Amino acid sequence: MARNTKAQRELAEALEFRASAKALLYDRYNDWNDWEFEWLTDEVRRSPDYIYTEKEWAVLKRLQHYSLSFTEYAGYSVAEMIAIAYVSRFDFQEHEQEFAEKVHRWGATHLKRRQIRFLASLCRRFESIGYDPLPDHELVEEPEAVEEAPLYSAA
Repeated sequence: MARNTKAQRELAEALEFRASAKALLYDRYNDWNDWEFEWLTDEVRRSPDYIYTEKEWAVLKRLQHYSLSFTEYAGYSVAEMIAIAYVSRFDFQEHEQEFAEKVHRWGATHLKRRQIRFLASLCRRFESIGYDPLPDHELVEEPEAVEEAPLYSAA
């Protein structure tokens, strides 16, 4: 059996990087800011033989961290928090109201890390919602417990 060369390993890693960046870029409910969106777009467009740097890998890992989805926060389901925020949306600033209306319109059952934290901050104005550290890694769940556990995105 032939051994992979260093160049072959680097190209395989570059392919993995590009596939991960593309998955993040095209995630339907992403919450990327302008810089993150442009960065992901630029990384996906690079030449197929481009070898990504350690700093680029670090940024990708950070974005993967942000992209994890959660179905609950501090004991409240996403649907419960959306209901709290939506009823009170007219008491929010314009961008907060738009967010509450957007997630309500989606009928969201899970939200990305930053989205769920923002929603919780809105709900805290009306309900006593605690702070949830949210796991930093994907948990491996037993098949029968998946329905009860928080949903983590595959990206």
